[in-house]
Amino acid sequence: MANFDGPGFSMVDKSWIQTKAIDVETSTDISPYLSRILEDTVWNGNRAIVFDVYWDVESVHTKSTLRLSSVKLSTKNFCLFLRLPNQFSDSLKDLYRFFASKFVTFVGVQIQEDLVLLKENHGIVIRSSLEIGKLAAVARGTPIVEFLGARELAHKILSCDMSRLDSIQSKWDEAGGNDRLEAAAIEGWLVYNVYDQLQQ
Repeated sequence: MANFDGPGFSMVDKSWIQTKAIDVETSTDISPYLSRILEDTVWNGNRAIVFDVYWDVESVHTKSTLRLSSVKLSTKNFCLFLRLPNQFSDSLKDLYRFFASKFVTFVGVQIQEDLVLLKENHGIVIRSSLEIGKLAAVARGTPIVEFLGARELAHKILSCDMSRLDSIQSKWDEAGGNDRLEAAAIEGWLVYNVYDQLQQ
């Protein structure tokens, strides 16, 4: 079983998020970590994975394109951060299959553009996805929340203390790797719990 041996972080509700950051190389086998993420969604019953993607701008014959540079995946207990290679390799076939899974819904905030870019730029198709802002707008009868970012949406729905996240973001340029990984874990935890709250 994949070992999430990165730093662990306590959330404001005293739950614990274990993390793992991986620099994906040609020989890197990420399938055990993706399997662990899938297993955690099944064990917790709601079959939802929070995801976020990050892009790099690269020029190809003077034309700028966006290249997927990293992916963050979060569940109730885990946060996996994958830094991807410049040239997609066979090891990423596992990631393609993972995103195409019919067993889970990929949940995120303001993700529609990312879904289009994933398909157009890399041929990655996510079979089941949910824009959490739209769900919140319907559930709360407040259309404006559809357009909020993750932090603002979580504040509206959860009303929880975000001082730790604010502290990290205020010194982002000086923040170390563990601080940034903690911020990723907190953001994933926030969106996961917004989704969980709205599903009740």
